[in-house]
Amino acid sequence: MLPIEYLAAQSDRWQRYLERIAKQVPEERRIKAHPQVAGPVLEGLRYVDEYNVIADLFVNLLARAIDHDRVSEAHPAFASIISQLSSDEAQIIFWLQKKHYVYRQYSAFNSEQGTFSARQVIENEFPTGRLIFPENFSVYMDHLYSLNLAGIWQEGNQEPIFEGEPAIQTGVNITSYAQLTSFGRMFAKACVPEELPDSVIKSGETA
Repeated sequence: MLPIEYLAAQSDRWQRYLERIAKQVPEERRIKAHPQVAGPVLEGLRYVDEYNVIADLFVNLLARAIDHDRVSEAHPAFASIISQLSSDEAQIIFWLQKKHYVYRQYSAFNSEQGTFSARQVIENEFPTGRLIFPENFSVYMDHLYSLNLAGIWQEGNQEPIFEGEPAIQTGVNITSYAQLTSFGRMFAKACVPEELPDSVIKSGETA
């Protein structure tokens, strides 16, 4: 009986997905989804928990793909991108679509050798406490940059730091901003939910 019970559970899950999509798209605006979008989305939904924010991204993308008024937002690359994201990375995109965040670093300067040390983060405005693994923020941003969704970019010139008498440069402050790319904003508009699932919020509060 186990295979039958499994298939029945899967059928119920697909029905719930379809109901969520139907709520987003009025019947008079529904069109046939392009296979380049629908195929990868349906495949991706097989491997995620239906209450995970990643499932929300897939569902929203499919809703765009069948919406006559918003089908232009359903880029074919988005499904494969979603399948590469972690829940934390999806949440980062959620917050970055609202605003960009200051990301300030410090690098010590060795005046004798004329070299700078590795950068250290001295201020990060992003709400990392909402992430399941906040210590991975910089790694997440590197991954989002590789997907052309987001990045951390320097704003203006570096600020030299001087100390002592006579004044000697001891380092620099580098002010950057964590923000979405134009492609990332398009992705967020098409896929990212307006509100995060309760499961994600609770995980972030626990972390």
